[in-house]
Amino acid sequence: MPETPSPARYDWVILQQGELPLRPEGWVNPAVEHRCTSTLIWPEGERPTRDNTLLADPYFTDRGFRGAAPILKRLGLAFDEIGRMFVTHPHFDHCLQLPAGVQGAGPLPLEPGAAGALAGVRRVPCPGHEPSLHALVFRATAGDEVWIVGDAILDEPWLRAWGYYWPNRYARAAVVETWRSVATILSRADVVVPGHGPPIPITPALVRDLLAGFPAAQHSDRCFEVGATIERRLDALRDDESAGRSS
Repeated sequence: MPETPSPARYDWVILQQGELPLRPEGWVNPAVEHRCTSTLIWPEGERPTRDNTLLADPYFTDRGFRGAAPILKRLGLAFDEIGRMFVTHPHFDHCLQLPAGVQGAGPLPLEPGAAGALAGVRRVPCPGHEPSLHALVFRATAGDEVWIVGDAILDEPWLRAWGYYWPNRYARAAVVETWRSVATILSRADVVVPGHGPPIPITPALVRDLLAGFPAAQHSDRCFEVGATIERRLDALRDDESAGRSS
């Protein structure tokens, strides 16, 4: 029988580290800039080029782009050579913005069902924060499943607090939908790239803490299945951990 081809894998790097001045407790850190996390991916073992690169959430502040420039230089890639972009959701702070003087009009949007170098990348609906929000999901070189989730998860402190971006004045249905999307992400991701923070490894300790905190989340009584989903993921992670110790 012919061999089943291995799933495509991708290298990735954070080009712009996201930040969010508003904290889940309600206070604002004026020293922190409001900017999204921007991620560049390309196929494992290939040099990044116009034909194989994808940039997720390409809203760059001047300060953020200054941090991205040396990373691009190290990769041997100019910004106007990035081929495709993906916007997790159409809020202004995730859509394409480049500092004045940056060359090029920006990458082309990623088309649904992309073929070729990006065929192993898929979209998963994660509504709540915004109805059309989609995560970008791919298998990394190390084998981890990486989920770039935009503001379905703002950053790790917001996740641990079961916090959503309350200035947007969400109705109960949107909050419940957010928790369901968080459960979807936690049930499958090995690493989460949130909308405004560094990547979050999904560990047994983190999932245990999230499970313990979920009953205090607003409207958690309207989505009991979220806790059950998280508990199943915790059981799976524990099994993996036990298997690793015994091997």
